[in-house]
Amino acid sequence: VLFFALLISKENTSSNSFFASALITCTPNDPRSGDSYCVETYREGSYCTGEGICSNPFRTGCLHNVLPDHFTKLRTCNSYDDANATGRGDCAISRFDYDEVRILNQNWEGAMFSSWIMQIVLSELLDVPTTIETGKPNTEASMDFYDPGLGFSYHDAAYDWDALHTAFEHPDCESFQDERKSNGEEYRSCAHVLPEAWNGQNKNIANDVQEGLIEPTTGTGGVSKLSWYVPIFTARRNSKLLSYIGMTENAGSENRRLMASTFLRPQTWKYFCEKVSLDNCTTPYYDDEGLLIAARPPSDQLEEAKYFSTDSYHGYFAATKDNDCDANPFNCTGHIAYGPCGWSSFAVSQAHYLGIHVKGNGPDPAGGYSYGQMVEIYKAANYTKNNVLFVWWTPDPTVQEFLGTDAEFLRVLLPSPTEECMQARTTKEERCSMDPTIRLGKEEGSCDSEAHSAQKVLVTSFKKRTFDADEAFHSPAYDAIENIKISDIHLDYMFRSWYKQNTDRWNYDPREAVCTWAAENIDNLLRYVPESHPRSFRMEEQNKPAMYGAMVTALICIVLVGAVSISTFFYRKEKVMVYAQPTFLYMLLVGLLFLGIGAILLPANVSQGTCIAKEWFVLLGYSLQLVPLIVKVAAINKLFQSAIKYKRVSIDTKKMYMAVGSVTIVISIFLLIWTVVDPPDRQSNRRLTDDINGDGGQIIETEYLCRSDSAAWFAISYFYQFMLLIAATVLAFQNRNVRQEFNDSSRLAFIIYAHSMLLLLRMMVVYFGSSLKANLVATITSYLLSADIIQTLAIYFVPKLHAARTLSERSAISTSVSMGPLPDSKLSSVEKIRLNAARKSSMDECSPNNINCPKCGYRSIQQTYNVDGDDIPKVEQKKEELTTTPNTQDRNEE
Repeated sequence: VLFFALLISKENTSSNSFFASALITCTPNDPRSGDSYCVETYREGSYCTGEGICSNPFRTGCLHNVLPDHFTKLRTCNSYDDANATGRGDCAISRFDYDEVRILNQNWEGAMFSSWIMQIVLSELLDVPTTIETGKPNTEASMDFYDPGLGFSYHDAAYDWDALHTAFEHPDCESFQDERKSNGEEYRSCAHVLPEAWNGQNKNIANDVQEGLIEPTTGTGGVSKLSWYVPIFTARRNSKLLSYIGMTENAGSENRRLMASTFLRPQTWKYFCEKVSLDNCTTPYYDDEGLLIAARPPSDQLEEAKYFSTDSYHGYFAATKDNDCDANPFNCTGHIAYGPCGWSSFAVSQAHYLGIHVKGNGPDPAGGYSYGQMVEIYKAANYTKNNVLFVWWTPDPTVQEFLGTDAEFLRVLLPSPTEECMQARTTKEERCSMDPTIRLGKEEGSCDSEAHSAQKVLVTSFKKRTFDADEAFHSPAYDAIENIKISDIHLDYMFRSWYKQNTDRWNYDPREAVCTWAAENIDNLLRYVPESHPRSFRMEEQNKPAMYGAMVTALICIVLVGAVSISTFFYRKEKVMVYAQPTFLYMLLVGLLFLGIGAILLPANVSQGTCIAKEWFVLLGYSLQLVPLIVKVAAINKLFQSAIKYKRVSIDTKKMYMAVGSVTIVISIFLLIWTVVDPPDRQSNRRLTDDINGDGGQIIETEYLCRSDSAAWFAISYFYQFMLLIAATVLAFQNRNVRQEFNDSSRLAFIIYAHSMLLLLRMMVVYFGSSLKANLVATITSYLLSADIIQTLAIYFVPKLHAARTLSERSAISTSVSMGPLPDSKLSSVEKIRLNAARKSSMDECSPNNINCPKCGYRSIQQTYNVDGDDIPKVEQKKEELTTTPNTQDRNEE
């Protein structure tokens, strides 16, 4: 068994103490003294670590260990857990991404046990990561309930207000301390919650509330009180000592003698060995009744200052010159043990003004003792049965330790507290003054300490951070901590259970006591859980018929684009196609193909790959759909505007292609930067539903969608598409008077109108998508893209293909007539009808429908237009009048 003890005293604090601790040692991998021994000594869940120490059996969770049938999940991991904690099965990562809560440790057990109850409720019932702030790095001091090494560290200060102020300035304590550590800065405590503040802190509380640093406090559920006490064996010797009246009923000198002779002064181990022992404690010292007082001399300065050490020094009380009423009849006093001046204790003022002639002789400026020294003094009095007058508080485990024994604490009656008395109390500064007169304070403030409700203190940034989040992300921590109420009766029960364990007093036993109480009072703990919690998740229910319908529609659109592409290639030499520029039509069709692929990807399962791919396909698709059209229409508009002004103009098709390519390259670069810097990725979106789970909490529906960290990328994408439509609109308007063979303005206007409506609908779906399911948004967007493809094909391509087909059929009929009649058996029904119509037309020689009639005085001639630098024969015919003289050269073109 490893023993260690440490006692630290600091001015104006209730000093930090690491009491004698006994970690249970074991032998790793040994069948008798290994894991099985740890389970037998502690409980199931403990094992023998590589350091030869039995581990914390509660590392996976108190309720998970004690009530495994009802609480199957592991407790939530926190920042104090190492990287392998989840792999070992010690804890589970929070499913809700709640911010970590840090609870301030204090230096008395009531507050420390309360912090553990808070940690259990938050970590095991509400999935909130929770840690305990000790004022030092976790590697140096730990009070975490789940600490593998079962640490039980007292804070150096009773009230570390600086830790709360730090949390106000830096709400994320974990990140703040990690940053300081990485910068090599000194550790700075940070905490959101102070579990217990007594009435002596009312002034500090009022100031911080006024400055907006903390919220108005709420009660802890317990009643706390500082009182004077004597043990039962002292009261049995003289019952007058149970009241200030009995202590002061005799005349002045007699009262002094009573107190001085009754309450002797405790002496340290060093004093006893040097002043009382004849051989400096080199041999064990026994008193007249055979009690062992000192087994050995103190080994270091720490032991020299002790008033009691189990099995080594059991205490000694002596009548010093302060107790000698013969030598000092007007100044002799008995002894009283009270805490340091930083405590809300008024013993000095009470003793002086009530005429009770007692005085402390501790190391504190006001004669007080540290927490550990006071416990040692009471244990020494109990062992030696020396009378002791003691100022202590409830609830506290020391009181429970002696409950039912002859050293049980009995309260001394003092004058009842009043409002006037409370207002006249000495302040901390007065109690700690070096001037004895100032320490006395006012007589009106010498009444008994009032019982009061201890208060919980919560930092304002803790509340703000909680309720500023979206409702689905609200952490239940703030409301749960406010709800938690632990009465002094419950604390007393835990204290008694703690001291009854007697297995590992300062490591395992207090955890066992708290966890056992939590399991026995699980109904109380569940009442602390805020309404609508604990919440649970469920995946978004996808509308699969709509999703698959969108994908099938997009696939049909791709097939249509393919069919139109083939038809465009087939009719590429027809007049209407030549005017429309087949190369640009192919670009537009590639853009529509990309849109179709994007429409398929939109409702598909979300992944980083699909998120990136659909942005590429949609944006490049819109570019290839609109930019070639804009470039072509701009060129035609330039051509005819120059013709109006009788200017020669040359259209370089390479420059037109370069314009399209340049825009496409710029968009590709934008998409590449987007993909590298802040790629759209699969991110979860949570929405709070009204559905209730089996535990009475609300269900959070989780859906996945594509999203970048910055919304600027999507904004730029939509702005670019919008600007394309604006440019196309302007050019279509300018092109309205262009010759009809080249004029796409009417169809382009229809396309732009439809594009604008569909883009507006897409933007509305994205903007109001927070109120819709992500999968529904993706499905609607897919349908809109498909509609965009269909309307472009219907408005722009179908009329051109129809015209091309019609011209092709007319050309075929004309060719058939010129070649002479074919046998009727070789003609189809349609061809027969067309042939008969052509024959009928040819019989009317003067008919204007006859395009080649030399007898009528004119014949058809074929002209050539220069388009795109090529001489292309056109099917348009012009009539040439013929004179009756075959050799005449005069012609009059119609």
